[in-house]
Amino acid sequence: MSRPVVLYRGSLKSCNYRCSYCPFSKRRASEIELQEDRERWLRFVDSLVGENPRRQYKALMVAPYGEALIHPWYLEGMARASRAAWMDAVGAQTNLSFSPEDFCSHFRQSGGRVGKLRLWATFHPEMVEEEEFAEKCKRLWEAGISLCAGSVGVPENIPRLRRLRKLLPRDIYLWVNKMDGLRRPYTEAERQEFLKIDPFFWRELLTVYADPAQCRQRMFVESDGKWRVCNIGKTMEGSWYGQESGQRREDKGKRECGRVRCSCYLAYGGRNHWTNEILFGPYPVFRIPGRVKAVFLDIEGTLMPCRNETEEEGILQTIRTLAEEKTKLFFATTLPFEDARRRCKKIWQLFDGGVFAGGAHMFWRNKDQSRQHVYPIDSRYLSQVKALEKEYGFRLLTYQKGGDLYKLTLLRPHGRPWREDEEERLFLSLKPASPKEIRWIREKNCLQIVASQARKENGIRMICEWLGISLKEAAAAGDSAEDQEMLKLFLTPEQESDSIDSVTDNNN
Repeated sequence: MSRPVVLYRGSLKSCNYRCSYCPFSKRRASEIELQEDRERWLRFVDSLVGENPRRQYKALMVAPYGEALIHPWYLEGMARASRAAWMDAVGAQTNLSFSPEDFCSHFRQSGGRVGKLRLWATFHPEMVEEEEFAEKCKRLWEAGISLCAGSVGVPENIPRLRRLRKLLPRDIYLWVNKMDGLRRPYTEAERQEFLKIDPFFWRELLTVYADPAQCRQRMFVESDGKWRVCNIGKTMEGSWYGQESGQRREDKGKRECGRVRCSCYLAYGGRNHWTNEILFGPYPVFRIPGRVKAVFLDIEGTLMPCRNETEEEGILQTIRTLAEEKTKLFFATTLPFEDARRRCKKIWQLFDGGVFAGGAHMFWRNKDQSRQHVYPIDSRYLSQVKALEKEYGFRLLTYQKGGDLYKLTLLRPHGRPWREDEEERLFLSLKPASPKEIRWIREKNCLQIVASQARKENGIRMICEWLGISLKEAAAAGDSAEDQEMLKLFLTPEQESDSIDSVTDNNN
């Protein structure tokens, strides 16, 4: 899932724009205040990547009150952070009120790695015209900088946002934030207009209830070193620089919040939930879509069951949006084909097939053709397993395709889960059972036998080959031990330990 990220606010409370609604446009920072902000920022960067670096954090996001990137020390600090080998991404929220060429030149001269740079650019209609803003975005994008752009969803600004969308390159995502000061719900016509501009605008309208357990991969640090879960969290957890209270609590993985709901993108978009990573990559806080060509999703514990109606609605909308964006959707499940179809009947038609039975059965379809493959198991195991039904108290289910037996399920009543020692004894009683021929999948009251090659990761490789895409163009989500090797397909070797930690957190 999402990888560890730290967000930094800073003491800067001034901006070079004069938007009527913004309190930070009403004052100018003194030289003393700017010097203090510089010292605090550089101290933070030093603590992040200096002599005793915080290597567990793989990305840095500057989320200031005012405008940070007009001050050279922020570019210099971000450049230094980007040079750290373990740091994957460095970015900031900005109004783009600077020359793209001067910005890139200063960042490069400071030793910055442009390929790691991420910008969240906000369009302010009171201060800049669409043409100028879009042109700056385009020049930064052509310079190799990843960025998103967006604005508050003011209904009166819909024509201007439509125009901005037309002016921007299609690869630059244009987001729309819900207008908190509207004091009324959006009309259906307004909602549809904003969805045409931002296909993910529906996320702004969901009520996402706070869940600190999903915030273990991020930390929001103020200029004085105090940290909390996120930008709107009420509870301060400790000190970034402290050796005791703050760090100790962080190491235990505890998080407090004090909020009822996640009311802005940095709050809900930074949560460790698979929908965030599938839509926006391993660092969703930057709000830059991943735009993968194929997605593989586990069913039990991932797609369903859901903890509440809000999560269910968010998952359904995520699936629909991906389908509308022409992303190929596939299941990756231990369920057999027919069981998966019954379980997921609401969304079945949005999917192009999947990896079923733990990787024993692969299926892909499009309008013109379909393909499938099974990894068979020796039919001799059928009679041997059937002879053990009474002794172990299970009901035997068999699954075949084209005459090939590809899965045996030893099903017990819900109140009788399989124990590891029972699994081992049963395996040893089969002849000629060997890890080279078969493997077991134990899930509560189900013990499943499939071919040793039948694994989700192998099925994903096969389907990607059928589609003619690389693994770099795909993504997956799952939350069980059975999914770990599947998830590793999409990580670099350095990131594998983060993935395992994330699966462990989700199961706790």
